[in-house]
Amino acid sequence: MQYSNSRTTQRGRPRSAEADDKILSATLDLVSEVGIHRMSMDVLAARAGVSKTTIYRRWPSKEALVIHALSASIRPFDHVDTGSLQKDLDLYLGELVQRFKPGPANDILPHLIETANLDASVRSALDEFVKIRRLPLHTILERAKDRGELDQNADTGLLVDCIIGPITYRRLLTREPVDTDFMNRLLALVLPSLDRDS
Repeated sequence: MQYSNSRTTQRGRPRSAEADDKILSATLDLVSEVGIHRMSMDVLAARAGVSKTTIYRRWPSKEALVIHALSASIRPFDHVDTGSLQKDLDLYLGELVQRFKPGPANDILPHLIETANLDASVRSALDEFVKIRRLPLHTILERAKDRGELDQNADTGLLVDCIIGPITYRRLLTREPVDTDFMNRLLALVLPSLDRDS
């Protein structure tokens, strides 16, 4: 195995960030059109202007590629720490509102969930993706407990579920708007003690 890695290092050219961007962008477009099961790697390679070998050299499967494309299409949340739970949530959820605006990435998650139900490796990768996406909100709530804004016995994991769950429900099932008004009404229900007017 060491020999193989050595040969790869000697023979391979530096990885092209431009090629990566083209592949990830083409992946977002194609999977939004046809879904993961019908996504052709030949079509993807043609759209990205690369060879299939170039794609498989970077990602072991099309599912791994799609999850990476989804991750790359969502810029990381900035470190939110204003010293106030209300202000932290306003910033965090305001960013979520922006991300739920119509765009090519909006139809990818349902396809991933469908594939994850049939493929354990995709399920594992998607679980890890979701776990990472939960961390910013969990951190905001834990800091609020440290500051005394939330009860020390508050179940922050459950609070994350109660906030993200309705958003996901609208995103995947009802297709109702995920906007500022919805976020405010949701917080008033989940965290009624939060002072929304100060």
